[in-house]
Amino acid sequence: MVSLQFLIDNMCANFTVKSMYRLVEAMLAQGPCTISELAHGIADRDRSLDLGSARTLAEGAVEALAVSGVIAVQDDHIYRAE
Repeated sequence: MVSLQFLIDNMCANFTVKSMYRLVEAMLAQGPCTISELAHGIADRDRSLDLGSARTLAEGAVEALAVSGVIAVQDDHIYRAE
């Protein structure tokens, strides 16, 4: 997958990589989420994004955060790493 920075640069102006990570981490602080739930949270934060674009951003953020060990993905659910 392409980098989260590339996705943000091409899809929206209202996020930075850091702010996207903070948003995902804040949502996960409330409990496990799915990609769909993260996408809705992203779309709610930036109304210029359609749900498909928000989902792509969510997938990019989850991939990057999982690689760095900040989150864990199991089946359809995303959790904060412990």
